Amino acid sequence: MELAGRVALVTGAGSDGIGRAVVRSLAASGADVAIHHLNQPEAAEALAAECRALGRRAVVLEADFASPETARAVVRDAEAALGPLDILVSTSAILLRQPALEIDDTAWRRVMAVNLDAGFALAQEAARSMKPRGFGRVVLISSVNQWTPNPGLTAYAASKAALMQMARVMALELAPDGVTVNLVAPGTIETDFNRAALADPAWRSAKLDLIPMRRIGAPEDVAAAVRFLAGPGAGYITGSTITVDGGLELRP
Repeated sequence: MELAGRVALVTGAGSDGIGRAVVRSLAASGADVAIHHLNQPEAAEALAAECRALGRRAVVLEADFASPETARAVVRDAEAALGPLDILVSTSAILLRQPALEIDDTAWRRVMAVNLDAGFALAQEAARSMKPRGFGRVVLISSVNQWTPNPGLTAYAASKAALMQMARVMALELAPDGVTVNLVAPGTIETDFNRAALADPAWRSAKLDLIPMRRIGAPEDVAAAVRFLAGPGAGYITGSTITVDGGLELRP
C-alpha cells in the first residue's frame, strides 16, 4: 500500500495491454485511478469496477488524442473527479508498420499526434499541477525503438526517440521541484498492440530468437517497472529509462 492516498491518471488503459496492467498494479498499491480509453467503454468500466472492489476511487475518461488540447482536458477532468494528480502514466500509442517510402503525411501526423504531441501535453498539464505541491511522478511508456532502428517502424521509432529526449529535458527542468520524469521502454510484449503479429508463428519465432530470456514479455512485467518509478523508492531517479525487454537490447 505504498501508494495509499495517491491519485494517478493512466492513459491508454482500455485495451488488453500495458495500460490495463498498470492500472491494476497502481490500484493494488493503494492509488485512486483515472482510467483513460478510446472507444472501449465496457473494458474501461470493468477495470474501474476492479479498482473499486479494492476500495479505490476510479473514474473512466474517454478521449481521442488527435490534438494536444484533448490530452490536456483529460488531465483536468481527472483532477476534477479525483483531486490533484500525483502520478501520470502515459501508455497511449499508435504502432504503424509501414515502409518509410509508403508513409503518407496523414499517417505520419496521426502517429506524432498520439505518441509525441499528446505525451507532451499530458506531461506538461500534469506537471503544472504537480510543481506547486513539490511532488509528482511522470512515467512515459516509450519503446526499445527509441534507440534501435527496425524496418517498417520509421514513424513509431521517430516518435519514441523524440519522446525520450522530451522527457529528459523536462526531468532536468522539474528536478528542483520534486517532480520526476522517467520512461519505461518495453521490448516485445504480449498485448493487443502486437497480438496480430505474434499470431504468426514465423514472426513469433523470429522475435524469440532475438530475446535472450526466450519469452515474450507480459504487460505485468512493464507494470512492475512503472509501479517502482511511481513509488517512494524512485524519488532520486529522474530522466532515466528502464528497459523491460528480456535482454533484447543486449544483442548486437
